Amino acid sequence: MKIIDAVWEKRNLGVTCYELQMEAGDCAEDIEKTLETLEERQYMVARVPSARYDLARLCQNKGYSFIEAAITLELNINKMNIPRRLLRICEKCSWEVMDETGLEQLSGEIRKNIFQTDRVYLDPAFTKEQAARRYDLWVGDLVQEGHIPYKVMLNNEVAGFFLNKSISGTVFDGLLAATYDGYEGSGMGYCIQYAAIMSAKERGAEKYMGHVSGNNPAILKVLLSIGFSIKKLEYIFIKHKKENEL
Repeated sequence: MKIIDAVWEKRNLGVTCYELQMEAGDCAEDIEKTLETLEERQYMVARVPSARYDLARLCQNKGYSFIEAAITLELNINKMNIPRRLLRICEKCSWEVMDETGLEQLSGEIRKNIFQTDRVYLDPAFTKEQAARRYDLWVGDLVQEGHIPYKVMLNNEVAGFFLNKSISGTVFDGLLAATYDGYEGSGMGYCIQYAAIMSAKERGAEKYMGHVSGNNPAILKVLLSIGFSIKKLEYIFIKHKKENEL
């Protein structure tokens, strides 16, 4: 098990945080001993491999609550298969790296809570404003690292964005993507994903990684329908330290 001191969550959410990354080969007895001696932070996040019911039960016995399934997918770009009726629309889209105006627009859209299925947004211990701010700050950090978001346009109107990065010569990681507020439920999800994948292909990608919460079956359906396959599934458990325990 890896213990990650998620110091960024103090800035993002105002709480100290440990993320516990459990692995498929971990021994449950060793995990239990570690949890018994580990000083708990205000916010604890445990990532449990899907096939390890013993670890999931252990987390529950220690006061953790299940909040989402985190799904990692991968796509062989040459085998991407967009339904023909949707491909005609996707091919009408364009994408380009954001300038300062685009980044300001993105920040405004994120603050409207365009991400509504992740563990922070659904957690009643946090406000919706905190959830949105966390994404906004994350994007800002990525921009500072040189990973600039792309805007996706249809009929000269910005419909959404994506942000991806190379993790090897031919593998790209799709970190974030979303339709903007005015396009929610419009079916633009296909176009956003198409634009993100094609932009990576233009930069030499052959494989594309995707990430989705099990709380978001609509996007999962989109990814599976165009050729993504599930590579990893984790169960996410959380625990908040009570004020009288601080």
